[in-house]
Amino acid sequence: MAKYMRFFIIGLCLLANSAFGNGNNYQWQIGEELSYKVKYSFIRLGTVRIVVHDTLTYDDAFVYHIKLFIDSNPLIFFVNMHNVYDSYIDDKFRLRLFSALEIMDGKKYDATYSFDYDKKMMHINMTSMKDTSKTIIDDVPLNEEVLDGASLIYYARAHVHSNVTDTLTSFFEAKKGKVLINFKGENEAVKIGAFDEPLNTYYLDGVVKMKGIAGLTGPYKGWFMRDRQRPPLKAEMKVFIGSVKIELEEWKNWSPHTKMK
Repeated sequence: MAKYMRFFIIGLCLLANSAFGNGNNYQWQIGEELSYKVKYSFIRLGTVRIVVHDTLTYDDAFVYHIKLFIDSNPLIFFVNMHNVYDSYIDDKFRLRLFSALEIMDGKKYDATYSFDYDKKMMHINMTSMKDTSKTIIDDVPLNEEVLDGASLIYYARAHVHSNVTDTLTSFFEAKKGKVLINFKGENEAVKIGAFDEPLNTYYLDGVVKMKGIAGLTGPYKGWFMRDRQRPPLKAEMKVFIGSVKIELEEWKNWSPHTKMK
């Protein structure tokens, strides 16, 4: 009996090592910072930077604090964006708390949204940046799990190795909509400027069925590194100005196992 139990334990260990080795377990990295250039044709529109800032407990839930920075190229007169979004997401990639500066009816507000999935309620608190005595406070029924632009990225990183189609509910500026993701689980070689050689990636595509950050909507494509952290390397999508390409150019707290320029 002891011999069979020993073989059983060894078998479990081999399965665990196999799962670890094939990259099926997404690995969070606190302090990870990924910076991307955004180009429209040959014009550089700006930079997107996403940071796993820290972890904390919010409303009795363990959450990751993600900061998303969007900065337009100061030399481009027709685009002027300098936005910061703070997303607090749990281990299911659901939004628990979200804050940003938002514009409603031409006025800028400091907006905070909290999501209580037990009580099925989204709490909204918006304070005017011009007159802090003016606030908008509301509770809205919440009957589904909600992600935002940042948490969708980490959800994709955790599931991009699979071969399934998901339809998720996303959130932006107090509005919700659907995002379709086709996970292919396919190996595709991709070349980006930061590396000398092509990289092995997972590929996905899908459709954003709402208006997101910078007018993001419609079909998109994405390529993610085939390792434990699975950072997005490249994306193609449509925003308010048209079709853009997004490409990783700088990073911290990620160690790619390939030759860099």
